Amino acid sequence: MSFARTRMLVIGCLAAAILALPGVAFAYNETTSTIPARTEANCIGCHDPWDSSVTGTGVNVRIGVHGGYTVATSKCEACHSVHRASASGVLLLPAATIKATCNTCHDGTAGGGVYGTITSRSLAVGAEHSIEATNVVPGGSANTGGSLIATTFSGSGSTMTCTDCHSPHGSSMVAPFPGERQRSAAFGLLSLQSSSRLLKQRPGGTTTATAVYGSDWCISCHQGRDSGLSTTHNHPVESASTYADAATRFNYGNVARLSAGAEASTTPTGPLATFNGGYLMPFPRTAQQTGHRPICQQCHEDTRAVGTLSAATGASGTVNPFMQNGIDGSATGDNPRFTNFPHETVGYRMLVEATTASYTDDLCLNCHPGQQLP
Repeated sequence: MSFARTRMLVIGCLAAAILALPGVAFAYNETTSTIPARTEANCIGCHDPWDSSVTGTGVNVRIGVHGGYTVATSKCEACHSVHRASASGVLLLPAATIKATCNTCHDGTAGGGVYGTITSRSLAVGAEHSIEATNVVPGGSANTGGSLIATTFSGSGSTMTCTDCHSPHGSSMVAPFPGERQRSAAFGLLSLQSSSRLLKQRPGGTTTATAVYGSDWCISCHQGRDSGLSTTHNHPVESASTYADAATRFNYGNVARLSAGAEASTTPTGPLATFNGGYLMPFPRTAQQTGHRPICQQCHEDTRAVGTLSAATGASGTVNPFMQNGIDGSATGDNPRFTNFPHETVGYRMLVEATTASYTDDLCLNCHPGQQLP
């Protein structure tokens, strides 16, 4: 056999061997995996936004590669590589940092994810949770209400990274909740879905677990914002330290909503998601609202036009309806246009009603109508 022919044969064998290796984007080795049907045995297993095993429940328990590890699966190698890890050697990850590893699948710079979408639509980012760029937590100090240098973040240089808020292995997560992000580049607009969003019960390495997404989850890092402190450093919000009954405590899945007026809800309480009436608090307060405070997300969420309380009483009003017609900000008339919170928003300090650089009285008047002011 000639040298040239031998060389081509060797190159061909090497190429075939390389192609046979599972890529980092695969959640299993498709040539050897014995993952059961209806889990992650094919592409749909990771990317289908619905879980066929719980059809009709409204709860999306599917978390793709981020869970369900058994002796019969090959999921670990989707993110970890024993012999082909990056030179940094961080957790045997294929990329140099946690952020870079997450972006292997979740890179949104092209406009299809939670980071990069706003700028891809030629708009400016008003506020964001900066990943692997800072370890400063605004309102992190319970003593002063000011900023705090965090020491428990796990990103490069002890900065905040994706896994400080999300559980990459699907363990110890908050309870599923209905969220506003109902869009998928692959599947288009979706029906209302409930999911944990892989949110940790202990974000930022906090010692106290939070089982339900709401103010308490935000306070895990922003401890100076807890209204139960001896000195209140911010607008009062509902949390475990201000309202003891966990069953009726307001959270993202349970807030009082405007129940009178145009576009009002027929149910006095319910999820904050996909209904802008949850951002208008009637005055006088309804029976459902009495004794409660707002949650953080009623002021800090994706930027939108909420609506207006009645000038006469504030007990009714006009809600600007929640509207989703396009994928990831592609429809300029959507309200909100983007659903990227708490990663990035177009609003100043992630406020629901604000410009990129400031907010106006319109935000305050969502809960405090002019005739109620002293």
